[in-house]
Amino acid sequence: MKIVEALRKQKEALGISYESIAVCSGVGIATVKRAFSGQDISLERLEKIADAIGCQIGIKVTISPSNLYNTQVEKKAQEIVKRVMQTSALEGQAVDVKAKAKMLVQAKSMIAKMPKSQVWG
Repeated sequence: MKIVEALRKQKEALGISYESIAVCSGVGIATVKRAFSGQDISLERLEKIADAIGCQIGIKVTISPSNLYNTQVEKKAQEIVKRVMQTSALEGQAVDVKAKAKMLVQAKSMIAKMPKSQVWG
């Protein structure tokens, strides 16, 4: 919705009508109205509308790739250790805190050696 809000502000600042935006963008007026009401339209059409009123749609990276990767490794390691602990508990072999921490370190090390594409699966 931040995109729609930014487009609305620009439209208001320009004092431009939906009809004029449609003509300038080459997008139908119904699509222009859907865009400004926050309904789904294709990215291609949204970009044309934005361009017609002097805006550009972009992507802002909020988490670095390495941080996101490390978070995924941690998550996957936690899942593995959780399964091992559940199995151990069912067998009456509860795992203590130190053993759990050691398993977590080992799981992270093992996962870090995997191809990156497998870390996300």
